[in-house]
Amino acid sequence: MPSPMSLSGNATQLADTSCARKAVLGRLYGRAPLPELVGLDSPLDLVFSLLNRTVTSAEGNTGLLIGPRGSGKSSVVQRALGMLESKHGHRAAATATATTVPTLNYHVVRLSGFVHTTDRIALRDIARQLLIEQDLENILIGSFADAFTYILNLLRSSGEESVPPVLFILEEFDLLAQHPKQSLLYTLFDIAQSQQTPIAVLGVTARIDVMDLLEKRVKSRFSHRQIYVQCPQKKSDFVEIARSALHVDASNDGVAKSFAQQFNAQVDEILAAESVARHMAHIFDFGKDARQLLNLFVAAASQLSAQNQLLQLACVESSITQDVASAKMQVLSSVSLLELCLIISMKSLVQGGSSKYNFEMVYNEYKTFMSRHLLVASAGGAMKVYKKPVALKAFETLVELEIVRPVAVSMAADGGGSYGRNDLLAGSAQSARAPKEYRMVQLMLEPGQVVELVLDRVDVPAVIRRWAQQ
Repeated sequence: MPSPMSLSGNATQLADTSCARKAVLGRLYGRAPLPELVGLDSPLDLVFSLLNRTVTSAEGNTGLLIGPRGSGKSSVVQRALGMLESKHGHRAAATATATTVPTLNYHVVRLSGFVHTTDRIALRDIARQLLIEQDLENILIGSFADAFTYILNLLRSSGEESVPPVLFILEEFDLLAQHPKQSLLYTLFDIAQSQQTPIAVLGVTARIDVMDLLEKRVKSRFSHRQIYVQCPQKKSDFVEIARSALHVDASNDGVAKSFAQQFNAQVDEILAAESVARHMAHIFDFGKDARQLLNLFVAAASQLSAQNQLLQLACVESSITQDVASAKMQVLSSVSLLELCLIISMKSLVQGGSSKYNFEMVYNEYKTFMSRHLLVASAGGAMKVYKKPVALKAFETLVELEIVRPVAVSMAADGGGSYGRNDLLAGSAQSARAPKEYRMVQLMLEPGQVVELVLDRVDVPAVIRRWAQQ
């Protein structure tokens, strides 16, 4: 029978493991902020300054936070709001009594282009987040500006002499800009510019050309303040992001100090392992996506238990194996030898300086190479030059697999939109101007991925392997 001392020790270790699992998974999934934002001090200061001036000085401010997906834009916004709450307090508890409702120092309203697909849906959620319980069916009949002004008046009449500052965080700003007439954005920017009500509007987007989506009247109300977030520029910073997410702290995560030291030492050992370091460098070189980096450790953190109280290197290496075998590479593993030769031809054109090309150019590159090496290649009896109709069918198969993408052609001059990915195969306005053999395309693979694909295939002749590695 185990002693009470051992039972108590086991219970403590199990509690530490449970707390560590909860804290680490929360950061890996994005539910909790990272303890340290690596390389994001400058955009964080700018975002905090913009929001803080609205709260402290009742200024009307507008701005855009722009950066690639996975660069940390949402983390910057979340940290800035946390700093505001620490400085000002979300509720003025000292003014609240048993019979009064606590007064809000400021309001935070979050909207997303994914969720709020129409201005009507957005207006309803704005009222809900501003704690207005009145039925809005009657006021939704009028214009958006009138309805929004009515909501602000309700906020003012709820016992407050003036409207407290309202901070609007607009996620996926580019999708909100695609609403008809852009009434939501125009109304928010107009109120912020006219200083009628102290509001701050911060749009968050991954599109660098988002300003081109705004109508002229909306641009005239916007301050054109743009804050850029960049992906980590050094591999050491990239590793520090993973370390910040995986380390546990005795004071903040509710674990014993000795357990935190042991846990963090194991994390450092895993990050220093050759296989892990090599794959993190691979992610950094290809895209610098912090979300892809953190996803590597989700499986290992999920398996923390009484039996596995520390992260296991084997679990991380298993995740790396699954991550390397991407869906795109799995699809490519089954392409025919002719399709593979066309992919290598496009790679050669890219290395020659062609950013876009058509089937005729690709086939000429393929035919030129094969005519030079046909005698060498045919020695094994496995190679031949395919005729153009057969090669065109293989080329269309690559388009269907989305390995080759038609280049978007602007039709603004013709009053149309832009072409989709299947326009090479389907009839469209472009079909009337150019046969499909002459429509420009791009290869959606990096040169390194093409080489990796060829080297992984055992049925590829040696001459084709050398061609791919040139």
